[in-house]
Amino acid sequence: MKKVNILILVTCGLLLSACTDWLDVSPEDTVEEEDLFKEATGFQNALNGVYQQMASTSLYGRELTFGLIDAMGQVYRIYGENKTWSSCISQYHYYYHGTKFAYDANKDIKNAIESIWAKGYNTIANCNNIINHVDDLKTEDFRGGEVERQMIKGEALAARALMHFDLLRLFAPALVSNPTSIYIPYVTEFPYYGGQVALSVEETLKKIEADLLMAKGMIMAYDTLDLAHRKALGAQYRFDSYALSSSEDGSKVISLPFYHYRGYRINAMAVTGLLARVYSYWGGEKLAIAAKNAQEVVDFKWTREGDLALNYTENGWDGRLDYDRKCTQDLIFCLSYPLLQQDYSDYSLSTSNSCLSLAKYDEVWNYDLADGGDFRLKFIKTIDGFYPVSMPLKNIRPNSDKELVSQIEDMVPMMRLSEMHFILAEYYASIKNFEQAAYYLKQVREGRNCKGDVSLGIVDMATFKARLLGEVRREFFQEGQTFFYYKKYGESLRSGMKPESFVFPKPDSENIN
Repeated sequence: MKKVNILILVTCGLLLSACTDWLDVSPEDTVEEEDLFKEATGFQNALNGVYQQMASTSLYGRELTFGLIDAMGQVYRIYGENKTWSSCISQYHYYYHGTKFAYDANKDIKNAIESIWAKGYNTIANCNNIINHVDDLKTEDFRGGEVERQMIKGEALAARALMHFDLLRLFAPALVSNPTSIYIPYVTEFPYYGGQVALSVEETLKKIEADLLMAKGMIMAYDTLDLAHRKALGAQYRFDSYALSSSEDGSKVISLPFYHYRGYRINAMAVTGLLARVYSYWGGEKLAIAAKNAQEVVDFKWTREGDLALNYTENGWDGRLDYDRKCTQDLIFCLSYPLLQQDYSDYSLSTSNSCLSLAKYDEVWNYDLADGGDFRLKFIKTIDGFYPVSMPLKNIRPNSDKELVSQIEDMVPMMRLSEMHFILAEYYASIKNFEQAAYYLKQVREGRNCKGDVSLGIVDMATFKARLLGEVRREFFQEGQTFFYYKKYGESLRSGMKPESFVFPKPDSENIN
C-alpha cells in the first residue's frame, strides 16, 4: 500500500497524492508526526495544509467550482468539437461527457471522479489527524490560549463536515428522491484501517450536523471574543493581513499571519452559513433552522456601532466591480489557489479546444426577468462572430492597476451573502409566504443593481423555483452551486435527464464494504 507522509503535507504545502486505497494516509514515520504536534505551530501548519488541499484542482481549485460540477450544471456551452488531442487521436473533452452525465464515457472523466473521492477523503483524514491530537497540548502552549485551540479544532471539524457534505451531494441522491440505501462512510478515525460502514443520506446529514454544531461554538467563541476579533471579519479586513493592535475596549489580535485573513478560513459566519446550507439541502422542517442560521449570518455585526460585516457593493462605487470580480464585499469565505489564473488560461480562450463559454445566454441574461443594469454582466465578455461566444471573466485577471486585483486573483469563492438570502427566500416560500420570499430574492437582485420595483410574480412553489433557479444561474456561474440547487429540488437540468444522473458512481477501486 502507498503511504503518505503527513509532515510533508503540512510543512511544505504539498498536496496529498491519491492513494491506492482510499484512506491509507498513515504517516511513514510516526516519530515525525509526534514532533510535528509538539507545538501549537504544528497544528497551525496542519490546518493550513487542509485548506491548501481543499483548493487543489481535484476539489475546489477546479472540479468542484468552475470545472466538472459546473459542466454538469449546464453552465457552459460545450460541444463535441471541444476535444483533447492525444497521440493524434481525437477524444471528447471529459467536460463534454459531464454535460451528458456520461460518467463512464472514458478514462478522463472516471479519473476525475475517482480523484474527487480520493482527495476528499484524504482531506478528511488530515482533519481527523488534527482533531484527534489537538487536545494533547496544554492551553498555555497556544499563543492565543484556549480560544485558539478551540478555533483550530472547530475549523478542522467544520472542514471535515463540509468535505463529507459535498461527497454526499455528489455520490448519493438528494432526499427529494426518498433514498433508502447506504452511500458514503462518515470517517472520524485517524489513521484509518478500514471497516467503516457506509450510512444512509439521513444518517450522514446527522453526522454533518453534529460536527458543524460543535464547530460553530468553538469558532464563534474565537471570532466574537472581543471587538478586535470581530473587526477581523469586517468587509475591509477579512481578506487582508491588517492587524488591529488594540481597540477602544483594550482588546487586541495577535499580529501573526495565522490569526488574520479570516475570510480565507471557515470563520464564524462561514460555519453558520454551512449549517444553513446543510439544513436547506435537508429540507422539510429543517428549512426553519436553515433560515435562522442564514439570518444570523446576514445580521453579523463587526463594529460597536452595529455595522454589518456583509454588504453588496452599492452602485459599483469607485468602479469597484470593474476589478473586484469576486465581489469580496459580500463574500463570506473563500479558498486561496495561487495558480488559479495560470491553470484557467486554457479554458479562457474562445479558440481553445477546452473553451468554457456560458450556455443559454439569451435565456438567462436577456429573458427570465434579467436586467440590463445587472452588475454581474461585468463578469461576462461577449465575443462576436458567426456564433457569438459569452466568456466568463470571474477567473481572468482584470486589466487594472488597483492594488486589490493582485489580492483577489487567487480567490476561490466558497460562500457568499446571496446564498443566505436564497435560503431565507426558500423558507418563506415553503410556508407559502410568497411576498416575503420575493423580498429576499429582490435583496439579491437589488444588490446586483437590478430594478427593485419589478414584480417577480411568485404565487406558488412552481413560480418560486423558476425565479430562484434563474437567479442561481446568474449568481453562481463558475462557483459550483448550480448543479446542487437543481439536484436538491429534483429539477432536470436538460431534457431526457434521468434521476440517477444526479449521482456519481462510486469508484470501482473504492468499495469499502
